[in-house]
Amino acid sequence: MQASETKNKLAIIYTLIEKRQLKDAINYVKELADISQNWMIIEKITELETNYRYMIHYFVEGHKDPEQNRIYSQLLRDLYTLADDAAEKVLKENSSSLFYEKSRLQNVRASFTLDHYREALIEQAETFSFLDLLEEGSDKQTRTQQNIRAHENTITDLFYAVLSDSRANDDRIDSYKKLMDDSLIHFHDKSMILSALTLNILQRFDAKKIGFLLDMCYSKAADLAMRAIVGLLPVFQTYISRWSLYPECTDRLKLLSDHPDFSRRLMTAIIQLIQAHETEKITKKLTEEIIPEMMKLSPMIGKKINLDEWISDTGFEDKNPEWQKIFDDAGLTDKLQEFSEMQLEGADVFHSTFANLKSYPFFHEMSNWFLPFDSRHSQLQSLFTNETEGKALIETLIDSSLICNSDKYSFCFSVMIMPDQYRKMMIAQLGAEGDELKNLQEEEQALQPYQKEETICKQYIQDLYRFFKLYPRRNEYADIFDLPLNYHEIEAFHPIVMIPKNLRRIALYYFEKNNFNEALSTYTMLSQTTKPDSEVWQKIGYCRQMLGDIQQAIDAYLHAELIDESNTWLMRRIGQCYRILKQPLLALEYYRRLEQLLPDDLNVQLNIGHCYLESKNYEEALNYYFKVELLDSSNRRAWRSIAWCAFLSRKFDIAQKYYAQILENKPNSHDFLNAGHVELCLNNPKRAVELYERSLQSTGQFDVFRSMLYEDEDELREAGVDTQILPIILDKIIYDAQ
Repeated sequence: MQASETKNKLAIIYTLIEKRQLKDAINYVKELADISQNWMIIEKITELETNYRYMIHYFVEGHKDPEQNRIYSQLLRDLYTLADDAAEKVLKENSSSLFYEKSRLQNVRASFTLDHYREALIEQAETFSFLDLLEEGSDKQTRTQQNIRAHENTITDLFYAVLSDSRANDDRIDSYKKLMDDSLIHFHDKSMILSALTLNILQRFDAKKIGFLLDMCYSKAADLAMRAIVGLLPVFQTYISRWSLYPECTDRLKLLSDHPDFSRRLMTAIIQLIQAHETEKITKKLTEEIIPEMMKLSPMIGKKINLDEWISDTGFEDKNPEWQKIFDDAGLTDKLQEFSEMQLEGADVFHSTFANLKSYPFFHEMSNWFLPFDSRHSQLQSLFTNETEGKALIETLIDSSLICNSDKYSFCFSVMIMPDQYRKMMIAQLGAEGDELKNLQEEEQALQPYQKEETICKQYIQDLYRFFKLYPRRNEYADIFDLPLNYHEIEAFHPIVMIPKNLRRIALYYFEKNNFNEALSTYTMLSQTTKPDSEVWQKIGYCRQMLGDIQQAIDAYLHAELIDESNTWLMRRIGQCYRILKQPLLALEYYRRLEQLLPDDLNVQLNIGHCYLESKNYEEALNYYFKVELLDSSNRRAWRSIAWCAFLSRKFDIAQKYYAQILENKPNSHDFLNAGHVELCLNNPKRAVELYERSLQSTGQFDVFRSMLYEDEDELREAGVDTQILPIILDKIIYDAQ
């Protein structure tokens, strides 16, 4: 059986168990067990089915068993486990994925235990301590390099051993605890174990290992605690349907929620993961908007700006205002400001920069994607031969919170292949900026006491993002960044996320990132768990409006209005929604209320005119449009409104006058079309055809133009035009085009 077919069958089994269609699920497990000829699983699934049939029999016979719910839950757990084991047995034989490659290898090397790895790491740590005591020289350098390489090999082997580890028992968990509790083992090594463990659990559910990850959330080392917490989030998302069966996990999570450090760190991880889902949008904006515009500007900047002035003694204090105008005219100022704000918010703005720098051999090794940055790594040594240069670069990279560990390695490899002159120049510049960067980070930490752990969390999530998006064999692993944004829906997290300030924070991040479905769900939960809040109902309404549910949006806005009846933003939204629903008289009530509060707001005056127009009260509509023009004679929105309203009220001379003004001021395809309508009504068919042809030129597509023309057929007929001439006009336009 192909690996893909096995995985599909396993997915079907999961769905059947979730729907509690256990007989069908059992049959599918039997199929998998028969394929692998695993008699132990066949025997267990037969026993499980027998127990299930007995349970059904006792239930139907009316026997009351106080243990029935517990027995049923245990049966579901066992069925999940047997399904996983049966599928894994097949995949171990047929799958070419790295996980199963390493699993097959581990079966051969079963005698090499976690305790052996722990002893090897301790021995290497002691060797490093001994070598540090030796005098500097070639012998020390050679022995240090040998120990570094031996240590790297041990960590790589350990990573794969943990990644492909079988389902844990109590003894295995004890071995993990001993390894993680040993003070001689560096926290970098322990971090790698947690990453491998997370990937192992995502590949195969293991309640005992999940319990161990939960224990690691108590770690005093923020690096380890944050890795464990970040790892748990996709684990709880992936297995969302199973948690009711594993109270030992959810109860432990509930206990953790009473720990203030855990609650804060969990919220940090949730917010950062929500932020990570925006990375593709940011990358697209950079690669399709900002960078291309910058490239277009390059020749212009060269002509307009004397580059020597940029690096003169006066610095950047007295920039020529024309320089800013170049960016303003190109529309780049707002985009660069947006980019800067995204960076300040902690968005992953460097993913696109470093995505093309992951082809170095270093990244062919899966374990290296999770390595904390270490300047002693054997593949970086040629970069740090010059002690002064190396120290400056090391300090800058280690202290930098801007780029993640994976990107730090990419950066180093890129610097290594630079010509010597450019490399020295870059290192010198980084060294000069390093102190300033360090001071800025110290200031940030003083203002934000938990800045360091937020940086650890952000960088680790970015490392994960690069692995799941860029690792050459990434398709062998389910992408955790494709999981839904449902942190607020996972009951196990409710002791923390349902705290109103936390739920509001999650909702705000969903909302600000335009994840309106998720924001709606979260704000709805807030509306049900906290006292009435106008802002919450406003955002519920806005989400519904953005999702196209206009009537429900109005209902939410009306809820908000009961709490805050003088809110002008609400009045605008309600009026807008009523207009969308073709209820202009109800919309008019709100715009008239707005007029009382904002008498000088021309948009309000225009909207009142629109309401009268939509209710076919053309005289009143024109009065308001003329009022707007009187207050702002250059308002093209007013001109268009006057022109169209005049057309509908048969005042063709006024319409003609205003369309003439519009056509001289950046007209669009609809302006040409509507001006053509007016000429047709004034019995000027030749001029009408000319304007229609210009409308066609503006749209660029004949089918689009034809649709636009026929959309106005009723208005033309009501204005007295014989609409049977429209096909003739269209044919005339076609002939002229030929």
